[in-house]
Amino acid sequence: MDDVERQLEGRAEVLAAARRPHAELEKVLSGRRWRRALVRRPELVPALVAEAQAVEEALERVHRRAELEGWPDATPVLKEARALSARRERLTRLARRRLDVLTVAPEDVSLEEALTRLDALVRQPARWALNPGEVLVFEDDTWRQSGPSLVPRPRGQELPPRLALALGVLVALGFLLFLVAPKRMEFWVMGSVVMGIMAIGWSQLLRSGRLRLTSERLIWAPVFGEPQEVRLGTIAPDGLRLEQNVDLKIEGDRRLHARSVRGATAVALVVELHRQPPLRGAARAGVRLDSVAVFPAKLGMRKGFCVLGPQGLSFIPEGKGPQALRAVTGRPSPLRDFESDQVLDALRWLPEAEFDACVMRMVEATGGAAWARANARYVPGAPVWRRIVIEHGRMTLTGRVQWNQQDAAERLLRDWPR
Repeated sequence: MDDVERQLEGRAEVLAAARRPHAELEKVLSGRRWRRALVRRPELVPALVAEAQAVEEALERVHRRAELEGWPDATPVLKEARALSARRERLTRLARRRLDVLTVAPEDVSLEEALTRLDALVRQPARWALNPGEVLVFEDDTWRQSGPSLVPRPRGQELPPRLALALGVLVALGFLLFLVAPKRMEFWVMGSVVMGIMAIGWSQLLRSGRLRLTSERLIWAPVFGEPQEVRLGTIAPDGLRLEQNVDLKIEGDRRLHARSVRGATAVALVVELHRQPPLRGAARAGVRLDSVAVFPAKLGMRKGFCVLGPQGLSFIPEGKGPQALRAVTGRPSPLRDFESDQVLDALRWLPEAEFDACVMRMVEATGGAAWARANARYVPGAPVWRRIVIEHGRMTLTGRVQWNQQDAAERLLRDWPR
């Protein structure tokens, strides 16, 4: 068989040298803590990739000559080639499976490409901290409540974090009941109920985490586990899914799965808007429009939302959120159960001219109304936080602003005809 190996002109040595890096990578990627193991062995992937072309050429040459010359199955170099080929197939499936955990990978991605992408991803972990030039759009903690949240809390969605903490106290009391009065049935029943409630609370707590949207990324940091991120500009048209109104799944340059998100629909809506024009990248300027006021209003008997600006007002009827979103992005969206004022609030990251253009498209798409300031009349009387009345011919718009819109509304209405 020495003649066979000599005829292969060094290819047998190439196959023999490739055995170790392939075996070590298979062992690393098969482990439960494969990410950490891969980071600790920075030489593995580059070493395998560097020799990939030579290995593939050697395998192809050995298999072709074995078939043409009828080599026996026991030929050492043929056995080596078959074993390496089988290991490469296993390693390819394993690398694709691991890569699929972190990002969306083509089914036919090669072994070397899969390993290269996988190695790059694990060595560039998601960062919770902002990068230079990155602007924070909003941040929300679903497992601790240390201040006001920018994401509205949906009704009946989840146990508040403080309740979960209270349940922790209850479970301690439950254990004490078992210890102090183990023979009394009522204490056993009470303790069982406490334990059941606590199990629900801790299950919810373990699924939650912290969420942050920036001008560039969406970041999710679970209570336990590594942070996840996805760059907004890489999210595919169908890459955003909202499951059971609490779980958010996003596919882009990476995969992100945020569980038990407080206000998940509101979060999904903002991500949907910021991942595509006209809002994509608009937050980089770090300035939100404050020259308009948006508040709930009624035009006649119709409920909706008023956009009060320097040149006039626009009215968008209630229940038209999806139509308003499509008017802004030009695309349909699977998102439902949100209102137009949430779209309007996100649009404040746009310059005034672009904001006005989007509002006009929303008005047209939803069957709303728009009045020029010169053709309308403000009826003063009550404070703006109690009541606003604006007339246009025989039509009357009424509404009132929240505290955060009060200054803008008062400033705007000073210049309105009366």
